Amino acid sequence: MTHRRIDLRSSTVNMTYDRLGEVGDKERGPPNHCRVIQQGTEEELTLYGYQNSACKAALFYLLTLITLGIFYLISYWKPEWRVYWKSRKSALSDADALILKDADGQIHVAIVESETVESGFPSQYVVSSHSFNGVCNGAHNGASDVTHLTQPLHRVLRYFIFQHIKYIWTPEKMTFTRLYGYDQNTPIKSLLNDFRGFTAQEQMQRQILYGLNMISVEVKSYWHLLVTEILNPFYVFQIASITLWSFDNYVLYATCIFLVSCLSIIVSLHETRKQSQSVHDMVEASNTSNISILRATPEETTVEVEVNATELVPGDVVVLPSTGCSMPCDAVLISGNAIVNESMLTGESVPVTKTPITLSEENEIYLPKKHKRHTLFCGTSVIQTRYYGSAQVLAVVVRTGFNTAKGELVRSILYPRPLDFKFYKDAMKFILLLFFIASIGMSYSIYIYILHKEGIVKTIVRTLDIVTIVVPPALPAAMTVGTYYAQSRLKKKGIFCISPPRINVSGKTKLVCFDKTGTLTEDGLEVWGVVEVEGSHMGTPVMDVSSVQHTSHLVAAMATCHSLTYLNGQLTGDPLDVKMFEATKWALEEPVEDDTHRFDNLIPTLVRPPASSLPSSPISVSSIPPPLPPSISTSPTHGTTVSTSPPPSAIVSIFPPPPPPSTVSTSPPPGITVSTISPPPGTIVSAHTPLAGSTLVVHTLTDGSGGGTISVDGLVDLQDVSLLQQSLEEPTQGSSNYDQMTPAVVKPSNREMYMDPPNITNIVETPFQVPYEIGIVRQFPFSSSSQRMSVIVRMLGQQHMDLYAKGAPEVIQSLCRPESVPDDLGPILTQYTVQGFRVIALAYRTIKTKLSWHAAQRISRDQVECDLTFVGLLILQNMLKPETKPVICQLQKANIRTVMVTGDNILTAISVARDCCMVGVTDHVYEAKVTPPTCDHPSSLTFEPADSPDMIVHPAAQDVSIMSINMDSISPKYHFAVTGKAWALICQHFPDLVPRIIARGTVFARMSPDQKAQLVEELQAINYIVAMCGDGANDCGALKAAHVGISLSEAEASVAAPFTSHTNNIECVPQVICEGRCALTTNFSVFKYMALYSIIQFVSVLILYSAYTNLSDPQFLYIDLFIVTVIAIFMGYTGPNLELVAVKPLGNLLGAVNMFSILSQIFLVILFQVIAYFYLLQQSWFVPNKPTEIGEVDNVVSWETATIFYVSSFQYLTLCITYSPGRPFRKPLVTNVWLTVSLLILTVTTLLMLLCPWSWLMTLMKIKYSSDKYMMFRIALLLIVATHFVVSISAEYFLASSRSLKKCFQWLMCKREPKNKYKTVLRDMDEDPSWPPIGTPVFSFQGT
Repeated sequence: MTHRRIDLRSSTVNMTYDRLGEVGDKERGPPNHCRVIQQGTEEELTLYGYQNSACKAALFYLLTLITLGIFYLISYWKPEWRVYWKSRKSALSDADALILKDADGQIHVAIVESETVESGFPSQYVVSSHSFNGVCNGAHNGASDVTHLTQPLHRVLRYFIFQHIKYIWTPEKMTFTRLYGYDQNTPIKSLLNDFRGFTAQEQMQRQILYGLNMISVEVKSYWHLLVTEILNPFYVFQIASITLWSFDNYVLYATCIFLVSCLSIIVSLHETRKQSQSVHDMVEASNTSNISILRATPEETTVEVEVNATELVPGDVVVLPSTGCSMPCDAVLISGNAIVNESMLTGESVPVTKTPITLSEENEIYLPKKHKRHTLFCGTSVIQTRYYGSAQVLAVVVRTGFNTAKGELVRSILYPRPLDFKFYKDAMKFILLLFFIASIGMSYSIYIYILHKEGIVKTIVRTLDIVTIVVPPALPAAMTVGTYYAQSRLKKKGIFCISPPRINVSGKTKLVCFDKTGTLTEDGLEVWGVVEVEGSHMGTPVMDVSSVQHTSHLVAAMATCHSLTYLNGQLTGDPLDVKMFEATKWALEEPVEDDTHRFDNLIPTLVRPPASSLPSSPISVSSIPPPLPPSISTSPTHGTTVSTSPPPSAIVSIFPPPPPPSTVSTSPPPGITVSTISPPPGTIVSAHTPLAGSTLVVHTLTDGSGGGTISVDGLVDLQDVSLLQQSLEEPTQGSSNYDQMTPAVVKPSNREMYMDPPNITNIVETPFQVPYEIGIVRQFPFSSSSQRMSVIVRMLGQQHMDLYAKGAPEVIQSLCRPESVPDDLGPILTQYTVQGFRVIALAYRTIKTKLSWHAAQRISRDQVECDLTFVGLLILQNMLKPETKPVICQLQKANIRTVMVTGDNILTAISVARDCCMVGVTDHVYEAKVTPPTCDHPSSLTFEPADSPDMIVHPAAQDVSIMSINMDSISPKYHFAVTGKAWALICQHFPDLVPRIIARGTVFARMSPDQKAQLVEELQAINYIVAMCGDGANDCGALKAAHVGISLSEAEASVAAPFTSHTNNIECVPQVICEGRCALTTNFSVFKYMALYSIIQFVSVLILYSAYTNLSDPQFLYIDLFIVTVIAIFMGYTGPNLELVAVKPLGNLLGAVNMFSILSQIFLVILFQVIAYFYLLQQSWFVPNKPTEIGEVDNVVSWETATIFYVSSFQYLTLCITYSPGRPFRKPLVTNVWLTVSLLILTVTTLLMLLCPWSWLMTLMKIKYSSDKYMMFRIALLLIVATHFVVSISAEYFLASSRSLKKCFQWLMCKREPKNKYKTVLRDMDEDPSWPPIGTPVFSFQGT
């Protein structure tokens, strides 16, 4: 396959799409220069086409030469400018380069690539053209007819890649479109029927289109990183500054800064490479080297071949091994089941069961999110697979590479969306302000040097030096020092952050949303008891589930309605399912590999009751639930020994056969003929088939070894004979008849239990019994959207199947026949949910229609999940974690709202909210109930008390909180509780009321994952800084939508949320908020300190310029390296105050309070430097410094320099203490040992230079001194410095931080309205006496 660039500029305007590869007759005009794609989504892109221009390119390179590369360097920093300078606007069809504007307003550049492709390539992406003398020509662009007849037809693919996603030119639409796999607009019917493996040629063509199936994070070489780092504006500025200082005879200082910069680059390269390697290793850890796929052959057959996983393309059919594998792509199961660990993507460590798509869904369009229960996602680990004995477990590849779910998450790490956090924007504005100040200083410097008649070179050098002083190169790095230290401290606490800027945002958190189960409450639910239906009423609670009659439909539902499996000998699955099944004390038996090969059938899970639950006497037919299907087999080698003997039972077992077989005899009851027949040697008959309404004749068969078997000899009904013969037909090896399946079992714990075969009503005395086993034929997995799961089962000996369902009581009730729902279900349900119990409803249905086993795999759940019979309630205790209540109280004390967002019952959620103090004991809770619109009436919204006024919760048998609620009491506070169903209707019919409901909403129950994310976005819309804490896959959307998402997961490399905590409780939430507040305060402090440092030096230099001098090399070094650098590094070491307070840190760097702090300190700095300088001028012994001749070096050893150096050095130390606040957000300064020791050493050193000048030190520092004179002058300078210290501290702590100053600024700025929308909403509700309208419906046409 050849790939070469083709010039399409002269042809693509008139190119047409033709499926057969021929040029069409219809011309298309050129599209616009600009086009928007993916409109309305997060991936929206605005494309601007540009075509290369030789003239503009030549001018660009000429300017680059003239400016010594500066012009090129600017274009390196701003790639879009390079496109402007080198190209001209063009239609997208002619574009060589594109300027892209994403949904966040950021600008990017992409290069359009072109490749030739061969026939057979997917034609919808092909541009067809003729070539003449090496130039492509369209159908009607001037080429002659001879050209079209004689020149070859070129098929060209045009595309560009943006953030690892490929966008293809689509001639039919005349625009670029994102290249999708089969995850968009693909019917499930197509996935089931149209994919049986590609040929090698088809696979090669698709690989050209889709590229390699790789998710790889490039680890760049040190050389590449070095060049990139050096070309960073920070280091370019450093290089320019070092060059400038060298020209100004500051060689020592320039050398030291150069060495420090080199050290910084080395550290930066090491950290960058380390982080890149870490992400690379995390991504590569789940990659698979080889995988088996089906490959089509010319003979129209398929063969299984092993290929490298990078060669996979959408549409390939993957063969999944029974031992499991790591998924290298996103694929949808089309046959077999798979048990998958998705912790890498979701943080959920509990394995989930994936089932294949079925014909019942064939009319649906496949969507990975909707059909996630059928989808194996890239990066997840397939633990094991199951299907027919020798049949393959197959999955169709739908997405590869960065298009997969894992690829999207990796892209979110590599290309995070910019945070709309004002601190960073304000910081850039402040730097521009410093440039403005620098321009004033430059103007003053030019004036001074012209006034002093200095040389041009010296004037230019000193003027540019002002810029290096006013805008410190380390200022951008200083903005992140607090974040870096906070991230390190969080890591030590087991909290990992993959998005460090979120740490700053967490410091402004105003509301925290919590999931309930596993987050606020314990993961492991405990079964409290069951309540079974008795006639038209609910029965009494039963605490010991195993004591309930095992033939009860309630127990059968608990034993079968789950997705449990054995992994490494341990029962694994959803914790709720595990507890539910263990409470029954039934046994679960799954097929092993030998069983699979033995029966050559799909062997579902079987369940059996415990041995102790079955009576020793035969069980009447009326007392047992509908049993399992006919499954009688005879085989010369495989079978089940059935023997009869005088004891009142017959042994009937499926697998393994009980060794050794026993001889059983029976006396013929009246009406039954007994005869002896000698069968062929070795014949073993398995008798599992009772036939209703039949006369059964039993014969004793002898095998010559003293053993005996039972044979069914005669049947009265000929139809029954045929049914029996059908049941005795065992599929041969490799048989395609899969309608008969041997179930795996839910069964007695230790030994086989037996019961009378069902539906045999005319056998009175024959002690013929079969094992009580229920086979799970089909699972409809639990879905958060449907809030239920169900299973199709068949009991051994039964000719029809049953369905058992469990789920939310209101959902199950809606699926049940009304007459089967007990009259007192509502009060009983409320009684338990209001106490915080988790309640699961159970129901069943007998599927009367004869349903084959194979048909059961294809039937849709909607066809069988109807007309159910309500059987009872499962009551589970969902205890609060011990850390929950203290944390909630801590957050509320800090004036941080707490909200519960759960999929559980609303009354259970309200009870948990009260138990954890999210809702006060005396607070009112009103449930928002919405009635959907009808033809005659609009939608209505009603607020009703969620707690009944006369409700008294009685003490439970276990340790359950007791609460008495009196709704007649007057409480100043109320909360809204909303269900997911009501939420959807409110958003649709009452959008104007959404802000009011979420501003007072505390409990959101029965919320789907999408609704959780939608709620977070609505809270953000009214200016809440939202944190979300959850532990499961259902919370992933909300975790990513929130400003601060915290996942409780054991996976360090989980990309489910920006923060991942190994601590499995919500104590991590205040820890993250405390660290965020500390980091934000530290970043503000360091930023202000660095800004003041530049201002101090700026003032010092301008004063000294006026005195014909400047600071010396050693003095600059002492200030910049030993004072400022050390302080800037150690200021961030101060840890967070672990107590959350109601006051939140400032988030607006250019706010009135912060600007007052900065400007007041600037004023004090200038004031005290000027006072010290004028005090020097007043001394009688002082001799002013004289200007030097042109070309001579300035005299830096002068009293002017010494005075300004002393004062400014102490000012740096003073501002460090001023801008090192302790409480309420950080620990006291003295707890930062490194900073405290550094301040003491620097203070003592500076005092020694001022009061006890040592000659060697003064000489080294180039400071003018007189060891025995002018002591009073020195003491006066010390008093000036001390006065500045006191005034500076007082101004910051007693003035800038006072509430009075803030109120004064609000009054001056005429601020009357709250800045945040939610405050306005709350104020409006408080001022509205009619709100909330309790019991009064609000109609949708009334607005509010």
